[in-house]
Amino acid sequence: MFAVKVAVVAVLAIVCVSAETSCYADIANPNLYFATKTSYKFIKNTNIDEITLPGCEAVQMWLFSRHGTRYPRNDPEPGGEDFRQTADGNIQSREMELDALTQQMPILRDAVVQNHESGRGELCAEDVQNLRGWTIDIPPELEEKLAPAGEEEMHDIGDRYTARLPGLLDHSYKDGDYTFRFTTASRAEKSCHHFAKGVWGNSEEDTIVYPEPIENDPLIRFYKVCTKWTNEVDNNTASRVEWQKFIDGPEVAATVAAVSKRLGFVVPLSYDQVSLTYTMCRYDKALYYGQLSPWCAAFSNSDLLVLEYVDDLLYYYKDGYGFEINWMQACNPVVDVANYFNSIVTGATNKPYGIFYFSHSGAMAKLLARWGLYNDTIVPTASNFAFQSGRQWSTSRMQNFGVNMVFVLFRCELNTYKVQLYVNERLTHLPGCAQDTCLFSEFAAIVKPIIETCDLDAICENPPAYF
Repeated sequence: MFAVKVAVVAVLAIVCVSAETSCYADIANPNLYFATKTSYKFIKNTNIDEITLPGCEAVQMWLFSRHGTRYPRNDPEPGGEDFRQTADGNIQSREMELDALTQQMPILRDAVVQNHESGRGELCAEDVQNLRGWTIDIPPELEEKLAPAGEEEMHDIGDRYTARLPGLLDHSYKDGDYTFRFTTASRAEKSCHHFAKGVWGNSEEDTIVYPEPIENDPLIRFYKVCTKWTNEVDNNTASRVEWQKFIDGPEVAATVAAVSKRLGFVVPLSYDQVSLTYTMCRYDKALYYGQLSPWCAAFSNSDLLVLEYVDDLLYYYKDGYGFEINWMQACNPVVDVANYFNSIVTGATNKPYGIFYFSHSGAMAKLLARWGLYNDTIVPTASNFAFQSGRQWSTSRMQNFGVNMVFVLFRCELNTYKVQLYVNERLTHLPGCAQDTCLFSEFAAIVKPIIETCDLDAICENPPAYF
């Protein structure tokens, strides 16, 4: 009888505390933009109308993609999310991502539930109940592997592009008609395979010839062989100054206070605890995109915008326009697409029909910047968050899981050629072109200076061992 009374009191406490509180579970259209952990399911373009130009036919496509949704890592990346800068300027490793999630989040879950049973906290009864039933089960062997959600994302991208470009993709696979390349990471290789399944189905899987991946591939993972970038950006605290200032600033402090109060903590959580909660929320939504993540109830929309900006600042300076070397080194893929297109235009060949590369967010962001995309007039800093609501540099839309760019070459009447660019399956204006559809002469003018100066070893000031 005593146990029953305690249970009744606990439920009443939750109801009383939450009576005036709206439920995250009831929000029809929650914010699902979670920076670099944004699911491609929330970014994709579902329009599969055939891509056509009057008087033209598509003759070649070139794709560069980040891998699909992966499981959390246990290998902190220097200069990345898993490292923090201490007051004396040193870099201090945080706990491994996967270990921290599996070990700390169940403890935090129980504390939040207890807080609400004790009459503290602002979550509604349904959100508390969802949190009570939450579990995490990601075995260590799945670390950084492509998740089923990622397999589906990549399959569907291939399937949709087959519908849009049937003249290039909607026929049987033949060796020589298509070129594939992926990094040595399993998640990139599997992304390539599932993209191919989306194009040709499971029946032709065994006929597809895949290459052996290249360690630190200078074409699709160029930053791994760029000494200047490693020294001046990746291992340099100067690249994290704005990021660290924002973490230490008033917006993040207000978010930490609000989340702590919402979860019922009298003593506020640390930023790292709030950041880990955010990480759990966004992994839940990426790995299990069709399900509600009870951890996302910890955040208001304004909290999510602040935490998204944390990532945007980090990667603007690590991968984007914050340092010239970030984008200067991304010239090899530009040369590659130019060479493929030139071979078609000059009549040297009419194949391959498709070139498909699968890499990582760091390569993708640097390459987008190399093309001059998403370059804001107002540089994002720790002090101007309030003026950045319309910024172009948004990791949720350009470093999300599965982010991809596709160039399509068209042969038109009078043997002229045109080019279109698609980012995340949407027609995107290429800087330097007069219209969204680019004349090949415009495209050639854009790539010419990049080709002429593309010497990765010289750009990266690599020692003789790299040559």
